[in-house]
Amino acid sequence: MTPDYHERTRLQGFANFFAQIAWLIAPWFFKIMNNKTMFPDIVAGARSIAMVVGAFIVVGGILPAIFNKELFGNLPRPKKEKGYLSAVKGLLNNCATSFKCLPFVKLIAVTFLIFNGFMLASAFTLYVVVYYVYGGDWGKSGTLLGWFGTASSLCTLGAISLTTWISTKIGKRKTFLITMCLAIFGYALKWVGYNPKYPYLLMIAAPFLAFHLGALFTMVPSMVADVCDLDELHCGTRREGIFSGIYWWIQKLGQAGASILSGFLLVWTGFNVALGSNQSTQTLLYMRLCDIGIPIITSIVAMFIIMTFDLSEAKCHDVRMQVERKREDRRIAEEIRLGEERRKGERREDA
Repeated sequence: MTPDYHERTRLQGFANFFAQIAWLIAPWFFKIMNNKTMFPDIVAGARSIAMVVGAFIVVGGILPAIFNKELFGNLPRPKKEKGYLSAVKGLLNNCATSFKCLPFVKLIAVTFLIFNGFMLASAFTLYVVVYYVYGGDWGKSGTLLGWFGTASSLCTLGAISLTTWISTKIGKRKTFLITMCLAIFGYALKWVGYNPKYPYLLMIAAPFLAFHLGALFTMVPSMVADVCDLDELHCGTRREGIFSGIYWWIQKLGQAGASILSGFLLVWTGFNVALGSNQSTQTLLYMRLCDIGIPIITSIVAMFIIMTFDLSEAKCHDVRMQVERKREDRRIAEEIRLGEERRKGERREDA
C-alpha cells in the first residue's frame, strides 16, 4: 500500500492499534461465560459467545476485500494459462520460490517462534491464576484475568505507538530487539506477580508484556513489505499475495499446533482436574515455568535470528531505487514494442 520504509511501519502500527480494541473486551469472555445467571454452564456460555464473535468475524472479514485497494490494483493482469491444474502448478511454484527468499524465511521463523511461544504460555496463565494464585476460585480468577487482559490491551496501545516512533529513529531491527528485551523482562516479572497474597501484583508485568505481540505485529509485517521489494528485484514481479498468504498460513498452522501441544504439556506438569484446588506443589511449579519460560526461550531464539536480518533502511532504499529503475526500463521497452507493432500495422495498411 506504500513504498515508503517508515510509512509501512506506521501503517502496520495504525492497523494493529485498532485491532487491540477487541482485546479490551475479550479478556472478560471467561468471566461472562462462567456467569451462572446467564448460562447453565461454562460450555454453553463459550458456545454462545463463539457464535456472536463468529458473526462479527464474518461481517468484518469481508470489508477489506470490498473497500481496500492496492497501489497497483488497476494494472493490466499478466496472461496466464487457463485451467485448474495450471493455477495449482503456478501456486506451488510461487510457494517454492518464496521459500528460497532467505530474509522472508527468517521473518516467518521469528513470528512463528514469538507468536506460538505466546500461545503456549497463555494456555497456562488461566490454570496458574486459578489454582496457584486463587486456590481454585474461578470467580475471582475470572475478574483478575479480565482486568489483567484489559490493562495489557491498554498498555499495548501505548506500546504500538512507542514502537512505531522508535522505529523511525533507529530502524526496524534495533527497535525489534529492544522491544523483545522489554517483553522478556515482563515475563520475568510474572514470576513475582503470581503472588497468592497479593494477586493484583500481576499487573506490574502488563506494561512490559505489551511489547511482545504489539511490537511483533507492527514491525515484522512492515519488514515483510521490504522483502517484497527485494523479491521483485530478483524475480521481476510483485508477489505480495503469496508472501502474505504463506506468512499467515504458517502462523495459523503453528497456532493450531500450539493449542494441541499445550494440552500435552499440561498433562506433563501432572495437572489433574479431578484434584481441583489440591494440585501438587510440583505441578504448580511446572505450570509457572511453562507459562514464563516458554515465551522467554522462543523470544531469545527469535532475537538471534533477527540479528542476521540485514535489510537496513539504506539497503531498502537502494533496493527500491533499483526496482523503480527496472520498472521504468520495462515500461520504456513495452512502449517501444507497442510502437514498432503500430508502425508495422501502418505499413501493412499502406501496402
